[in-house]
Amino acid sequence: MDAANPVPDLQLGQFAFVTEMLGNVAQAVGSLRFAQVLYENIVRLVDCDAVHLDYEKSPSGHRNVGWIGSYGRDRELVVEVMQRYYQSYANEDATYEGIVVEDEVRVLQVSAQKVETELRHLFYDIADIHDECVVAGLVNGTKYSMSVSRGRHLPQFSLKELSLLKHLALVVLPLADSHRRLAGAIPTDGTPAEPADRNLLARWLPHLHGKLTPREAHVCSSFINGLTTQAIAQAMGVKASTVNTYAKRAFEKLGVDTRRQLVALVLKSAPLDSGERGAH
Repeated sequence: MDAANPVPDLQLGQFAFVTEMLGNVAQAVGSLRFAQVLYENIVRLVDCDAVHLDYEKSPSGHRNVGWIGSYGRDRELVVEVMQRYYQSYANEDATYEGIVVEDEVRVLQVSAQKVETELRHLFYDIADIHDECVVAGLVNGTKYSMSVSRGRHLPQFSLKELSLLKHLALVVLPLADSHRRLAGAIPTDGTPAEPADRNLLARWLPHLHGKLTPREAHVCSSFINGLTTQAIAQAMGVKASTVNTYAKRAFEKLGVDTRRQLVALVLKSAPLDSGERGAH
């Protein structure tokens, strides 16, 4: 009998902590709380004031950035600043030229003193950003970036913290790709997306087997977007038991037993480029 591979020399408590943290983020993929859950778990490992996720829509030529999500201590300020950033500056931000992504994740530390005056005035000063770690990598041929920023009340990122964020990105960036495919990118023109675009899942699900009714597809889509059975029932104007009936019928048709299996099925079936048309 062959000997088993040696177990890595890991502290079980630390391993459990990291897997729990990443598990929380994975379960939020496709839901409206994805950016919030990501932030809430990153601060458990590396203290920060905000986390942002984006991707480049085009692999070459002029930079064309899509916004996946942002969250931070001051939620309203973070959303206001990043909405303005992605509207007016993201495609011109020379900071990202310092990150050349090929086969591995790259990390870049940006301090307030090293950015251009316009960027610092419009975004760093407004959000009181003192130090920023940008981690980027390729997922399915698309460049994804995670930015983790600190205000002036916190010190600069240490080398250890930068290394932790780099390794964390090996999991977070693929999750960001999956989230974008499910929930789409956030519109930056200040207007909400049309309901049909917000409910991309309800459009995908019927095509998986061609058997779901519109209400069954809507319930499945709502599950993946993080809504509870009671919330779905209130929105549909039906009883919670009716929602459970729709879900049971849909699950039987799709060959799944749980919400997690439903997410896996949709990810497998969803087209790679559909996320660009939707909204978070």
